[in-house]
Amino acid sequence: MTLLPVTDGARLLGIHPKTLHHWLKEAHVPLSTHPTDARMKCVMEEHLQQVASLHGRPLQASRPLDVASPLLVPSQVQALSAPENEREPASTACSLLPSHMQEADQIQRLASLETKVVTLQEQIAQLTLALLQERERSVEHRLTALESFLQPLVGTQLSALSIPGVEQEPPGPRPVPRPLHPVEQLARSRMPPLIEYSAPGTYVIISSQEGEVHLEPNSRAWFDWLATLSSFRFVGPMGRFTGHRGYKDGQQTRYWSASRCVRRHTYKQYLGMTESLTIANLERTAARLQSDIEAR
Repeated sequence: MTLLPVTDGARLLGIHPKTLHHWLKEAHVPLSTHPTDARMKCVMEEHLQQVASLHGRPLQASRPLDVASPLLVPSQVQALSAPENEREPASTACSLLPSHMQEADQIQRLASLETKVVTLQEQIAQLTLALLQERERSVEHRLTALESFLQPLVGTQLSALSIPGVEQEPPGPRPVPRPLHPVEQLARSRMPPLIEYSAPGTYVIISSQEGEVHLEPNSRAWFDWLATLSSFRFVGPMGRFTGHRGYKDGQQTRYWSASRCVRRHTYKQYLGMTESLTIANLERTAARLQSDIEAR
């Protein structure tokens, strides 16, 4: 008759001692007291095999209890069984170590790739900004060159008209101008009037339908002429824009706004009512729009 402690029997079955106590109670198996330690409960090996067969658990080979051997306290029993239980976690840790190293290496490589992607994005953004700035400088340079080329011509024309004693054209029939194509007539009729700063410090007003319009800026005739327009173009010493009249319920209002489109972006400024469209206000608005464009 082999007598085993309940803790050893539970270890042989691979279950917890409390579970074995429950199974023994269900099978009405009596427990015995340890021969040398009344605190320990024991079970017969035959009863343990009976419980194992009832619950379908394999029973490992057991060693009979040696009553002559010195008593092992529970801490010593756990210390003896601990190495066997620790073998499996140790081997599992050894097998998991390479996988953890691989995961750490992959995380490090992923972080390096993310850093490279961010660097490339910054470089692309800088190149795009440099390209846009270079394109803007090229356009502004060409416009400045064109304006500097046209201003002396306009100034010479005005000087020739204002200087007395300039040889006038002999009277006679003037040559008939070439009739315009209907498409040219439509394009000219749709082009807003131009208010442009000239070399002598004055402004020239050119209408696509009337030609040059002689008006004194900020005069009563000046405001009356603006009241007849729906839009106009302004080119001043500090900037340029296109003025548009506001609409409400399909009808034109007395309020005006200035806009300028650069690189598919439209910049706008409020001009005010028709009575406030003085040269100073137009120049100030053109300079403000130019400042907004340069600050973008």
